[in-house]
Amino acid sequence: GVAKDKRKAVALYEQACTGGVMMSCFNLGAMYEEGSGVAKDPRKAVALYEQGCNGGAMAGCSNLGMMYDDGIGVPKDELKAAALFEQACTGGFMMGCSNLGAMYKEGSGVAKDKRKARALYRQACKGGLAAACNL
Repeated sequence: GVAKDKRKAVALYEQACTGGVMMSCFNLGAMYEEGSGVAKDPRKAVALYEQGCNGGAMAGCSNLGMMYDDGIGVPKDELKAAALFEQACTGGFMMGCSNLGAMYKEGSGVAKDKRKARALYRQACKGGLAAACNL
């Protein structure tokens, strides 16, 4: 069934992450964040996102930023969240650009700057993130 398949996915991601495939660390982190195929464990998700991010998986940086922005599995830290979104954006992960844009729009973790927010949303839109095109 589906549960068995998810547990198998967890095992494969663990193996690949240990073997240095950073996107697998990100994928495994997402499974721990959601409690999909494993017991929900936000702290473990944070550690895996951090491992992926440090290894160059920009999706890991973006998700790690979300964890800091929301204070899930780590103390809330909007400054750190903004820095992680910027790292993801600079690394070409468009959701990072969009998330950073939202922080500039709200003045959350960074000085409020609507022009910079719009520029980041435009960058994400041009980079293929359709959801950012309407922001």
